[in-house]
Amino acid sequence: MADTRLRVLRDGEIEVLLDLLDGWPFPDGQRGRNFFRRYVELDPAFEPRNVWVAEQGGELVSCVQIFPRRVRIGGRVLPMGGIGSVFTRPEHRRRGVAGALLERVIDAMCERGMVLSYLLAERLRWYGQYGYRPWSRGWRTLHWPGVDGSPAGGARRYDPAVDAGELERLWRVYAEGAAGAPLDGIVDRGSEEDWRGSFRLAGTPEEDIWIADGETHRAAYLRVADFNGRLRVLEWGREADGASALSELLAAAMAWRRVESIRMPLIRDEALEGLLGAVGTRIDTRPAWDELPPEATPPATWMVRSLDDGAFARRLSTANEGDLLARFLPPDRFAFWEADRF
Repeated sequence: MADTRLRVLRDGEIEVLLDLLDGWPFPDGQRGRNFFRRYVELDPAFEPRNVWVAEQGGELVSCVQIFPRRVRIGGRVLPMGGIGSVFTRPEHRRRGVAGALLERVIDAMCERGMVLSYLLAERLRWYGQYGYRPWSRGWRTLHWPGVDGSPAGGARRYDPAVDAGELERLWRVYAEGAAGAPLDGIVDRGSEEDWRGSFRLAGTPEEDIWIADGETHRAAYLRVADFNGRLRVLEWGREADGASALSELLAAAMAWRRVESIRMPLIRDEALEGLLGAVGTRIDTRPAWDELPPEATPPATWMVRSLDDGAFARRLSTANEGDLLARFLPPDRFAFWEADRF
């Protein structure tokens, strides 16, 4: 590490960064530079200071990107630093470079006033060395043969480019949460630009947004994406009485893509689950990280770290006592949507 320099990305180094990330292997053969370019060019919060790099001999050998976000917890909005685009050239691995870089990034987030940090990872033990804790509870897959794609309530596909005027109304449904109650851990989208950024940065370009029209308002909405023929729910929201509309949106989304199964995040919605069970839907739940045998490879899991317990407590107007994350953001209520992934 003596010859390694840790620093922020300089202006004019975007293509150099993308050259580094081009080494990321993708099973479908896509280029790393093309995948990661959107997180540089399309994220409204991007700044060169959000990217930390390790330099050796004038060459970038490792990188970590900070994604500044605001998240809703306990009725408050807290500054959070998402961690992504973590990559080290293969020949420089296992030398402590990535760990030193991550530690510097953690310090940088604290210096910038961020009180929490999220990341999505399979290397749970490695990130655990740096204070991150597995926090999401896995996912479920719905098997719903024979969906007819005829949702009630005037469901239609939503076009962000055409329906920009609906964003404020969409936010009100979103803020109600998945089960008609506020969710903790979600990104606060308080402006039209926040929404547009979310649409641009969703996990894949092949995203469909469905909305169920009520008589005077939207009753529910659903965001889904096609990952190489496998449909995943990125996010949903409904009003307190919108479970039926949401179940019909799921059927419409599956029929539109001609699939009989769809993966959903493991966020409990008892009314929705009851309706799905009543129409013969089989629900398979993937075990969460702490329910797998030791030899099993964990699924990609959201991990969370408190960067500053004192600042966290002050933001929530509470005493800095006990496990604040467990008190205010318990894993069984953690609701970070895949639509906001980084």
